Amino acid sequence: MDALQKGGATLLYDPGFLVYRRPRPTLRAFARMVMTYGRGRAEQFRLHPTPGSALNLVPPLFCLYLLLSLVAAFWLGALVFAPLALYTVAVAGQSVMSARQKGWARSLLAAPLLVMSQLCYGFGFWRGLFTTLKPRGAGPSIPVELERVAVGEVQG
Repeated sequence: MDALQKGGATLLYDPGFLVYRRPRPTLRAFARMVMTYGRGRAEQFRLHPTPGSALNLVPPLFCLYLLLSLVAAFWLGALVFAPLALYTVAVAGQSVMSARQKGWARSLLAAPLLVMSQLCYGFGFWRGLFTTLKPRGAGPSIPVELERVAVGEVQG
């Protein structure tokens, strides 16, 4: 998308356009997928840095904060965990908002997945910052399967 914009193309946002991905069969497969997304985003950032990429730095910086806060707590005390308290409030707020549409049980079960997703994405991003970039077209070709689904068929 960055390359398209640099080439003068205009990207359009269509809120009616939906992409559904099949769920991963295990929690481990889901975590691996999110780490791969983070790694890919970091590689894209290295190739095409833009001001719009700044938000992608939030999860990796959060991971760095968590690691550093464990060490800094010895010298700075509990004050170092104030941002973590704000993060906990934000996750709780997201759960409350989600509960209105999905119910309390699903929302409370999803909260740890939300945190795990952000941590996996962040660690994947760090990994992507230090991996060797492959030349374009060097990887194996992966088949993409498109499927048309009628609007009423998909449950979300």
